Amino acid sequence: MRITTTLLTLGLTITATGPTSVLAAPTPEYNSYNQANNNTPDIVDMFVNANYWGDKYTGSAYEGQCVNLPPNFNDNLSSGRARPGYHCTVWPDANCQNNKWNFTFDDRGSGASFPNWINDRASSWRCIRY
Repeated sequence: MRITTTLLTLGLTITATGPTSVLAAPTPEYNSYNQANNNTPDIVDMFVNANYWGDKYTGSAYEGQCVNLPPNFNDNLSSGRARPGYHCTVWPDANCQNNKWNFTFDDRGSGASFPNWINDRASSWRCIRY
């Protein structure tokens, strides 16, 4: 009798709580501004003022990967320095489009001051080894 009562109580408890559901972790949001992940190297620094001064954007990407700038740096950069062994190109359009108006700089000072036609107009970038 005691075993029957215990089993009956246990059965009612399980029935009352219902089936256990497992919730999956949310899927990480895709960041369209920086398609790189944590395993990519930092290969470029760009700044909102000339001569590597002011707020700094550090870009991480694989070699040759095009990266769109985040809103707070889009159309707001005036200088840039590639990491040693790289040269980087900035474009006035997203997705590294419009090859006519791009600007390339390296780690040797060529990006200390972006030319007027790209200054405060960069929207995307790509770096490759030289």
